[in-house]
Amino acid sequence: MGSALSERPRWFAAVLITIASIVLAHYAQVWTVVPSSLAPTSDFAGTYVASNLIRAGEAAEIYDVVAERQALVASGAPVSHDNIPFENPPAAAVVTEPLTLLSSGAAWRTWSLLQLALMLLSLLLVARAAPWPASLPRLPRMAIVLVALAGFGTGLLLVEGQWDGVSVLGIAAAYVLWRRDRPAAAGFALGFTAAIAKPQLVIGVAAYMVGRRDWRGVGGALTGAAVTAVIGLIGAGPHALTSFITAIATPSNSPTAQMQGTSGLFGSLFGHAPGVFLLAVAAGIAAAGVAGWLGTVAHRRPDLFEPSLCGAVALSLFASPHLLGHDLTLLAPVLVAGLAWLAGRPGERLWPGSATLGILGLWVLLSFASLGDLSQNSVGLPGRATPWVLLLTAAAWCAIVTGAARPEVAGRQRVPQSAAA
Repeated sequence: MGSALSERPRWFAAVLITIASIVLAHYAQVWTVVPSSLAPTSDFAGTYVASNLIRAGEAAEIYDVVAERQALVASGAPVSHDNIPFENPPAAAVVTEPLTLLSSGAAWRTWSLLQLALMLLSLLLVARAAPWPASLPRLPRMAIVLVALAGFGTGLLLVEGQWDGVSVLGIAAAYVLWRRDRPAAAGFALGFTAAIAKPQLVIGVAAYMVGRRDWRGVGGALTGAAVTAVIGLIGAGPHALTSFITAIATPSNSPTAQMQGTSGLFGSLFGHAPGVFLLAVAAGIAAAGVAGWLGTVAHRRPDLFEPSLCGAVALSLFASPHLLGHDLTLLAPVLVAGLAWLAGRPGERLWPGSATLGILGLWVLLSFASLGDLSQNSVGLPGRATPWVLLLTAAAWCAIVTGAARPEVAGRQRVPQSAAA
């Protein structure tokens, strides 16, 4: 009996690895059968076009829809295809300019593989820095990394050629640097990567940093964002920077009901009814407030760093005004960190315990919710599924944090104090 129990982590890990490998193989199979001729219709097409305009000396036109449209058709997109305009910060088009040396199809495939590689690198870095209990074998750790990589967002990221690999690397690098007592560098990594492409995804993380009184981290994040702005200013010019501000003020490709955060939740529930925008903003502010509270808990109890960060990232995604399925990959690195922390809890000595199974179940449920939301365009109850699951995920981590914060456990493990300062 004892031998069977001691083998339980390895058997369960083997099952997880098998399932995750099948899912990842399916993502790869879908990616390989998508013809390169469809690259000009991918999400990467806007970035590719903007980079080409910069290379051609027309940086001032990277947010001009007409100029983008002409360049997109020239790259091979069907004339009838809806244009997905470039609405990232100028630095995004600057750093991808080397890919314009490739055809649109080759550039898309290269970029997609790079995003996948960045995700895998991020998860491995987090797994190495995370507080695994010494008693847990290597196989379960590998299984958690593969399960995190196999989320549905990874499949979308690979096919669409989105930017989230960069954002995931920023979250992962920040976590590792926090663990190594380097909060300023952690903030820089987060601010630099977020400002390149998706600053809206870290609203709650910023609130978390403020709640933790991580002023060096906040300063580092502002510095990182400023460096990104300077790269865009130098590479694309001041006109592009002002055009970017205008573009995000009047987004042309952000149908509210299709989003998967607060805007998508209330848009799918109430359509274009009066006050929907204000409801979404209020819910986002509330989510950021809870993320800030998690930061204050982590400030008082550094040993709760991992679960509090997990909750903050889930709330940050929920609060995002522009959230789609590929953006859910930002949860992957903190999932690894959070499950490593959970594995060391007294109730998880017989791994996996109920808390680990619950969090893994929510991760799987999030993938199915995002998959279902791809074809969900109706208005009415229950609305889009993804934001509800994000709330459930955040609530689960908040409950774990609250439960762990009650008793003062003697001899508990703590992250370095400067990581909570």
